[in-house]
Amino acid sequence: MPESSDPEITEFFLPELPRLLPSVYHPQAARLEIASNGWVRRFLGDTFAGEAELLYFLRQRNGIYGPLTVPEASDRRALDIADWYQYVTVIDSFVSDRGDLGSSAEAARAVFSRILGDFDTDVAADAAFPYGRAGQDLWRRISPGLSTGQTRRFAASLEAFLRGCATEIQAKLNDRVPDYESCLAVRLDSFGCDFIELMTEYGAEVDMTGLIPRLSEVHLHCRRQMIIINDLLSWRKEHAQDDKMTVVRVLTEGEGLSLQQAVDRLVGLVEEHERAYIAARDALLDGELGEREDVRRYLRGLDHLMGGSLEFEYLTPRYFGDGSVWDGTTSGWLDLDADIARFRDRPRTPAAAPSAVATSAATPAAVATAAGTGEEPEDDEAVPSARPSDEERAAIARLRAIVSPGSERPGPGEEAGGAARPAPKAARGEARTGPWKVVTAPGSVPVLGHALPLWRRPLEFLAGLPTDADLVEIRLGPKKAYLAHSPELAQQVLTDSRTYDKGGPLFEKARLLVGNGLVSSAWAPHRRQRRLLQPAFHPSRVPGYIGLMGEELEAELASWEPGEALDVSDTMHGLTLKITARTMFATTADRRAIDEVAYCMPVIMRGVYKRMIAPTGLQEKLPTAHNRDFEQVRVRMRQLIRETVEAYRSADSEDTGDLMSILVHTRDDETGEGLSDEEIHDQVMTLLIGGTETTGNTMAWAFHTLATHPHIEERLHEELDTVLAGRVPGFDDLHRLPYTGRVITETLRMYPPAWLLTRATTRATELAGRRLEPGTIVLYSPYALGHNPAVYADPETFDPDRWLPERAEGLPRGFNLPFGGGSRKCIGDTLGAAETTITLAGIAARWRLRTVPGTRAGTAVPRASLGTGPLPMLPERRGRVAGPAGLTLSSAR
Repeated sequence: MPESSDPEITEFFLPELPRLLPSVYHPQAARLEIASNGWVRRFLGDTFAGEAELLYFLRQRNGIYGPLTVPEASDRRALDIADWYQYVTVIDSFVSDRGDLGSSAEAARAVFSRILGDFDTDVAADAAFPYGRAGQDLWRRISPGLSTGQTRRFAASLEAFLRGCATEIQAKLNDRVPDYESCLAVRLDSFGCDFIELMTEYGAEVDMTGLIPRLSEVHLHCRRQMIIINDLLSWRKEHAQDDKMTVVRVLTEGEGLSLQQAVDRLVGLVEEHERAYIAARDALLDGELGEREDVRRYLRGLDHLMGGSLEFEYLTPRYFGDGSVWDGTTSGWLDLDADIARFRDRPRTPAAAPSAVATSAATPAAVATAAGTGEEPEDDEAVPSARPSDEERAAIARLRAIVSPGSERPGPGEEAGGAARPAPKAARGEARTGPWKVVTAPGSVPVLGHALPLWRRPLEFLAGLPTDADLVEIRLGPKKAYLAHSPELAQQVLTDSRTYDKGGPLFEKARLLVGNGLVSSAWAPHRRQRRLLQPAFHPSRVPGYIGLMGEELEAELASWEPGEALDVSDTMHGLTLKITARTMFATTADRRAIDEVAYCMPVIMRGVYKRMIAPTGLQEKLPTAHNRDFEQVRVRMRQLIRETVEAYRSADSEDTGDLMSILVHTRDDETGEGLSDEEIHDQVMTLLIGGTETTGNTMAWAFHTLATHPHIEERLHEELDTVLAGRVPGFDDLHRLPYTGRVITETLRMYPPAWLLTRATTRATELAGRRLEPGTIVLYSPYALGHNPAVYADPETFDPDRWLPERAEGLPRGFNLPFGGGSRKCIGDTLGAAETTITLAGIAARWRLRTVPGTRAGTAVPRASLGTGPLPMLPERRGRVAGPAGLTLSSAR
């Protein structure tokens, strides 16, 4: 049962929210609130069932929101804004109620269409339709103060608000919790962010229409700060009404966090956004725009908007119970079940206290720097840590941008460039308006269906599918499977992991071979496992892991000789395996044990793949040399893991800084239980395989691509020479390597290691209008998405600059999924991004790799992971690079 709906979870601790921006009341705030309440009674009173319901609404003090957010506006404009916010709040209140607008998405859309139709028209609204009369009154008063551009934006903002409300209704009726970024995309609309900013312009009597692109950074952090604060402080109400479109529910039910972990996470994000907003605002004020009085007035208005919104969230009885009166307290324990909630110094139930171990120092986690980047959050608050430095936040943000591209803002000197991308089917985060296109894959034959081409030439088969199809039916013998072929559908499948669970023949076989680890486990055990393992991947541990990576890389490079050919694929796999083993066993295993792991795992990985694709189990039972080797190394790996676990269990320290210590000593906050020895074995095998195959193949493809694209290699070398001067990079260098990051992101687009994955439906559902029964196999292919011209311009061209923020931000949700998505997104995505960055930069800073003449290299080999096959290359020392500087290793181990 999701914790947010668990009847036993009735309290949570709200830490002190940052209050870095001013909260100022309009000089006539009391009078304006009273006057606005009178307007609600005159124009909207008939929307309420009776006098009691109207008075209940007015007691929520919604009329004070306008005077709190535009304290410097004229009295007349402040009243216009107060009435406008009351108007949209009435609509929002009825959307949340299943007995009113919220009872039917279609009925709500009909009402919303009438509202839009009654705006900006000379025809008087129907007297029996109060929303129309009230809207026309507001438009009559506000429109004279708007420019032509603002008028267009006003109409679009109202439409966006109503669209967001309709989407929230549908989510509640469908009982579906979205992923984090999808939720925020809807909330940006339903929260009314566009018209909130427009009303700020109206109150300041300025027009920012021509400057919207240059204000995007301040708007991004302003909007997210307000939405997250609203969802935090309104959780008591949203919990009671079972609202789905709230980031608290997304983190608890969608991501598997406990309620307290979700709250702590969001508090950290609030501070990150607030500080990022202030930095972006100050940068504008220090530039040429800061010389303009209208810009300064608008930015001061945004300050008041953010500070005033936070003040309002505390004081409104809407979130704390009818009859509540705010006493100025801003932190403490809140009871979800109390008729009137107030902040208390201690929980009502003493047993609740341990779940808030991190609340006394609820500082933002380092990963929160990526807020607003499109990535999905993980359970990072499991390991409380000191507030990260600016350099640490920047480094983690750079890693997040590799796995969730299109989120960064340009760095100094970076410019957008290249050809324009074709218009996507729907803008990022925007709901589809047209019908889905469902097709059957061409080339089916009787009995076998598409099994032969998918088996023999899978990449060609995927490339031959219609590029504009959303869902493709594939016949696997007598069975039907479905490929989610558009970004929107792939995102839908990945973010609803309870309906589309890990499954299919490949996963079933993998469970038998490597156990029930994170990658192969079903939804329920995965949720527990992820909660237990997440501390091992907390961003605060990345610097220590990078120190180990640097040591292994230095050892590898010391063995290279100029002109002595090496198989780059084998070399990169061997290097990444040693790095993964070091991060796993760093403190207890000697070099011999690491080398033993490096010997055993390639044998195991080859054996696992052969058994996964074998049509029957007969081959693995034959007494062949391969089968004997496979069984012997499996036994030895199990013995090695068991010996290591015993050593950790007998050690005094509970956290020695490596992955194994966390696996051994982690405890579930809900049950107090840890991982069994068998579970630890399964997780170790999963992490070793996942950490080797994906990173090793990515690195091999990167060096092959650099060898065949000298202009890209030259740009990469210029960056590395400037930043590193021949040394292996450290953690603090990561944020200074933006082009390196884009090269890796583009490599993952063209050659995603996990090129085809499957899910199995756990219940009857509908995908793209097609009814799917329980047990239906659903596939998605990061390779097909990455090579689809309907998503990417010129997809067969290797172009790192397509990931410049200006070019990437318009791509649809789900466009880039090399690490998966939703609650099943790869737990080690940030660590993998760190490893690929350190390895690529560290090698390319000193060496240039050239393809051996006369060899055919770089042919995609679609096995369990998309590899290059044999890749012989010749290393050449780079003449322009000075000798390697001393490597400074972090003490974070």
